[in-house]
Formats: sequence, C-alpha cells, structure tokens
Amino acid sequence: MNKEFTVALVGNPNVGKSCFFNQLTGLGVVCSNFPGTTVELCSGRSRMHGKEFSVVDLPGVYSLKDASPDEAVVREYLLTNKPDVVINIVDANLLERNLYFTLQLLELNVPLIIALNFHEEARDQGILVDEKKLEKLLGAPVFLVDAVRGSGIHELMKFALEYQKKKKEFRVPYDDHIEKAIEETSGLSAEDIHIPKRAFSLYLLENYGWARRRLRRRGGRRARSIISKYSKEHDLPVDIVKQRYGQAAFIADSITNRIELSRHFRHESLDRLTTEPLSGTMIMVLVLLGIFSALFFFGGLLEGFIGSTFEQFVAPPLNSLFGSIQNEALQETLRYSLVLGIEAGLSVAIPYIFIFYLMMALLEDSGYLTRMGYILDRLMHRLGLHGKAMVPMMVGFGCSVPAIMATRTLQSTRERILTAILISFIPCSARTAVILGAVGFYLGWGYALLIYGILLAIILSVGFILGKKLPGERMGLIMEMPRYRRPSARNVLKKTWMRVKEFVYMAFPFIIIGSGILGFLSSLNLLEPLVKPFDPLVSGWLMLPSAAGITLVYGILRKEMALTTLIVLGGSYDLLTFMTPLQIFVFTLVIAIYVPCIATIAVLGREFGWKRAMIISFFTILTAIVIGGLVARVMPILGLLA
Repeated sequence: MNKEFTVALVGNPNVGKSCFFNQLTGLGVVCSNFPGTTVELCSGRSRMHGKEFSVVDLPGVYSLKDASPDEAVVREYLLTNKPDVVINIVDANLLERNLYFTLQLLELNVPLIIALNFHEEARDQGILVDEKKLEKLLGAPVFLVDAVRGSGIHELMKFALEYQKKKKEFRVPYDDHIEKAIEETSGLSAEDIHIPKRAFSLYLLENYGWARRRLRRRGGRRARSIISKYSKEHDLPVDIVKQRYGQAAFIADSITNRIELSRHFRHESLDRLTTEPLSGTMIMVLVLLGIFSALFFFGGLLEGFIGSTFEQFVAPPLNSLFGSIQNEALQETLRYSLVLGIEAGLSVAIPYIFIFYLMMALLEDSGYLTRMGYILDRLMHRLGLHGKAMVPMMVGFGCSVPAIMATRTLQSTRERILTAILISFIPCSARTAVILGAVGFYLGWGYALLIYGILLAIILSVGFILGKKLPGERMGLIMEMPRYRRPSARNVLKKTWMRVKEFVYMAFPFIIIGSGILGFLSSLNLLEPLVKPFDPLVSGWLMLPSAAGITLVYGILRKEMALTTLIVLGGSYDLLTFMTPLQIFVFTLVIAIYVPCIATIAVLGREFGWKRAMIISFFTILTAIVIGGLVARVMPILGLLA
C-alpha cells in the first residue's frame, strides 16, 4: 500500500504559517495531540494539480532545541514521520532570525522548500530580497508567496508535488575546533531514528538532552569524553549557536538590498499609539467595549431571531410528531432533547460564541492581541505575572481548555499555576453566552456589565493575594510584536467556523443527551427527589428556585448546559415566567464563577496534576457559593432588582 503524500509546514511563530495552511486545506481540518504529548497538530487534505495529499501544520518554533514541548514535537515529527516535503515559511522582514531555523532544517537534510512570505511588506519597508541568490546559497528551492492572498502557493505546490531532493547535504561552516569535535563524534549514532551523522554530532555538542538520550549503548561515555576535551578552552553550545546565527546573518545580508524611503509608515504610528501607556490603555478600553457591544447587540439580535424562528416554525411540527407517541417516557425524552434542548443550544449559546470567536480572530490576525498584553504588563506585574500571561488569559475568553494549555509558553511553574487559576475565573465564550443570554437579554446590558465587574474584582483580588503568597521566581517580559496586518476575511471566517464547529461537536451531544435525561426523569416524577437534598444550599443560601440545583450540576459538564437545562426544566424560553430578576442575576453569577467545565478540570489535571486540579475546582465552587449568597442579600438592600 502506497504511503500518502504528506506536506509538513514549519516556521517561526507569526510568519503566516496558519494562513498558508488555510490556503491549502478546506474546512475539513482535524486537530489532535501529537502522541505522548499535549501539543496540538492540525492536519487537512488537499488536491492540487491532479494529486491528493495531506498537510500538517506543525507548531511555530525558533529552533529544534528542548526549550519547549513545541520544539520537541516538531523535531520528532520530522525525524519519525518523514514527510515527503517540508515547506519552511520564512518572514522576509526578519530574515536573520528565520534563517537560523532554516539552517537547522537543512542540517537535518529534510526535503526542504522555502516559502518567502511577506516579501511585499519587506519591499514597502525598503527591503529588497533576491530570492534566486538565496536559493543558490542554501541549495534549496525558494518561492515568493503571499499566504494571506494565496499568490505563489499554487506554483510552489506544483513544484513540491514532483520534488526530488538532491542527495548533497548542506553544511554550515564552523570553526576548526567545532569541525574537529564533529569529526570525532561522527562515529556515534542514534537509536530508533535515522538522522544525518553531522546533525546528530552537532546536537550532542550543543548539549541537547534528547540527543544524549538517543545515543546507542556505550556511546554516552565517549560523547562526554569528547565534549569535556573541547570544553576546556571553548563553550561549544554557545560557539555553535553564534556561528549558526553568524551564517544566517551573512546570508540575510548577502541577499538583501536596503533603500531609503522618505515616507512615514502608518503602522509605526499605530504601534506608538497602541503601545504608549495613556493612548494604548484608552484604545484597549475602546476595543474591549466594542467587543462587548458587538456581543450584546448582534448576539442579542441573533438570539431573539433564532429563538422566535425555532418556536414558530420548528417546535410546533416536532411537538405534534412527538405528541402522537403513546409511551410518555419516550415522548418526554424526545421533546426535551430534540425540541427544548436544541432550541436552547441554538438560540442561547451559538449567537454569542460565534460573535466572540469572530472578534478574537480579527484581533489575532491584525496583530493587536499581543499589544494588549504589552499594555497590561504593569497590571499583570501587580498579580505576580507579566504581560505575556495576558495572551493565554485572552484566549480564556474563548475557551478555558486551550487557554490553560497555552500557559506552557510561560517560563516558570509558578506563573503557569497562577495564570491557570485566574483563567478558571475568566468568563469563557460559554459563560458569556449564559451572561448575555440570561442577564443581558432579560435584565439589560448594565447588569451584564455588573457581572463582568464582579468577575474582574474576583480575578484581581485572587491574583493579588496569590501573587504575594505563591512561591517561585518572578520572570521578566520578552514578547514578540508581530507587524500590524489587514486581516483576510477568508482566514478570519474560516478560523471562526473551525472554532464554532468544534464547540458544536463538543457541546451539542451533551446538551441533547442531558436534556433527554431530564425529560426521562421528569416523566417518571424523579426530578423533585433529586433536587431536594440541594434545597438548603440552593433555595436557602442562594435564594434560587429548587430546580436550579440540578442545573448547577449540569453546568460542571458544560457551562451553557446550566442555562439550557434551566430553560428545559422551566418549560419556557422566557426565564421571567419562573424566576425573579434577582434570581436570574444570582444564578448567572454563580454559573460564571465556578469551575468552567469538566474539560477544564481534565486539562488542569493533565497539566498540573489531579491534586492541584481538585484544589482549584473546589476553590472556584466555594467562591461561587459565598459570593452568590452575599449578592442575593446585598442587592435588595442597595435597591437593585428588589
């Protein structure tokens, strides 16, 4: 059986790799963890020039060292999966930094093709790149592409699908002492994988842990002896990195011509405006208000439209169909799951999640998201973090699971744990759907803002206290600022669709099955006995309807299920028919505070251990109960929702 032709995309972060991937693949993209890791790889299928092939989008990395799980996954994939073609996307604006990674790929002797991206931007800055000279110096094919618009990609892929790599190995010239050390270690080989001897020797000399672990039996002692011999007068890892960067700088300088431009670049002015403390903070506040306004206005419109359309055209025929079923338990199960459950999921969850992911995609693709992290660096320092932690926290507004996984980019365990705890309190898109679908829709945007204000106060208080108490070293901030770019409508919509589709696939089975279970229990009159034990807490302390107890349990599975389940139990799309405004507010606040969902608990356990995951979960639940009960008593005293 012939192996499927596979194309691997590699490159530094923020070089347009995902845009390139989106140009090649359709909507049928699959994302899964690389075996034995928590690093996600996305793959898709494509057909060009009469040939079908698969495309794998590898994580963005700067080198093949063991500095991060992403680097380990890229290296292992290239060495073990042996893709037919490796396309290295290179940013023409940052050639020296990008070419360092390119040189490492060439030393691995992979079938490499270089896609020179953003060359038009470089030209606009006065940087002219000679791609033919680059091709000659590297001995690898080079193509000019525009990953956003798609230009140059078809020509590259036509060549790639027929590409036969020359057998000659590329060699970075190193100083004599390094070349001698390479020669002496060339007899050492790796277990389990096929890797060029010269490349493996370099990784041993650079003190890469994975290379030492891969040494064949009895090779470790000889490697240590050789490294010790040359380390008496030289720092081999530093020397190799310096000379590799030197070669990258030489190549970058050789292939570029710079011309002076008299005009002032708009993006430079925009950079200053969005990163200076006063103007940057004002712009950030306006952007956040804009996002909230879009969520409230357009999400509310969509919620009302979908809800009324479903009740007018879909629910009546389904209710009529299920009404003809003689078995009451089956009738109620189908009605709850396929009518009330689907209606609640479509009208309450989807509108707000779609709008939020659309806004996030625009912020990511424009390059503004990292500027927000930079502006918030001073505030984050008060919480014992730095601005880089703001990026996973912003992702947390979409979904807590990838946000907690994104804490791997932070340097210390202390920062990761503290950021993960704060992410657990951040209103994800499912919580936002509940906040705006319940409080925003029925009580108005002012009370929805009040819930966000309470959540912000909790996050700041918890962060300030834990920032002082958690042991560990505080790290400084080094953050790359990608250039501002005009987002591609195609890429933004595709990214939004993929995230919404993932939500639908994950959430709707829970909603439909959970609603069906409620219908079955309701038909047997078992709901009341189930919620009775929760009465002292739910009806007593939180002052909510007794039935709300079971919805809080469902909320641990999926946040939006708490609201959809409440609608199902209430038997009406209108919450005000069975709850007071104060109860709606308290219910939503409690839902918004406690642990996001079971998937979040699982990823907390995987990333930090189950003991820490349980402590964090219990802490959020306790906080939700205490704050919810206090708010239920304080708001009437203040004359709010009395």
